[in-house]
Amino acid sequence: MIIDKLNNILFYKSLLPNIENGLEKLKIINLDSVGKYEFDGGFLIIQEGNTKPLTEGTYEAHKKFIDIQIMLDGSEELAWDDLQDLIECIPYNEEKDATRYKGKLEHTIKITKGMFYIAFPHDGHKPVSHQETQQHFKKIIMKLPVA
Repeated sequence: MIIDKLNNILFYKSLLPNIENGLEKLKIINLDSVGKYEFDGGFLIIQEGNTKPLTEGTYEAHKKFIDIQIMLDGSEELAWDDLQDLIECIPYNEEKDATRYKGKLEHTIKITKGMFYIAFPHDGHKPVSHQETQQHFKKIIMKLPVA
């Protein structure tokens, strides 16, 4: 898991082939419209909503895609753990590219406007959450294929 400020995102381009293509696509799409947008080497999803209590739901992890989640507005709290420390509760769904896990909520951080995080296949992550107060968010989820 990588967590950083958006102005540092290109420091990670050597780890993430096609991230520059995704960032170029962001310059030409309407960020006010939720939806899915493809680019050479991946796709973007613009998502908006409200967080749910951190104690609800499950962790997720992906086999085919690396998640880069960029907070455009508002905030969310995120729980993270390595897959070896989580327990699979819903088997891998190839169509959704997701396996669901349960585990402790030991590692959490608040992601605010102008921040991003990168979740690799070994990163169990539980986004769109809050510990105390519900938060509204708008974010971009960039999906890059695992090399």
